[in-house]
Amino acid sequence: MRAPLCFSCQRCLLGRATIQLAAAFQARHLANKDASDIVLPPEPTTCCMSGCPNCVWVEYAQTVAKLLGNNDERAREIVLAKIKDPNLRMFLSMELSNLKQLREAEEAKKKPK
Repeated sequence: MRAPLCFSCQRCLLGRATIQLAAAFQARHLANKDASDIVLPPEPTTCCMSGCPNCVWVEYAQTVAKLLGNNDERAREIVLAKIKDPNLRMFLSMELSNLKQLREAEEAKKKPK
């Protein structure tokens, strides 16, 4: 089992950047495939379970939503099904709902009236 990352030392910051780059590369690679070929990325293993605003599970959910064609509800179902801790599940449920509302508000602003 990996030790939790503190994100205050250079080693942990470098590890976080590496994880983010790998996830971005994998998302781009998967986005170029047909819809029937999409495989979900591996689950994050570096969650500190403290409810960070930049939680790795939130990033994972956003990546899954992009892979599913911005299907936030399906991504939310997939991510929440993988989490056993009820506190983390509730936190993520609220965060993902807020992110969906923010994205919808931005899209509404972009639409001409």
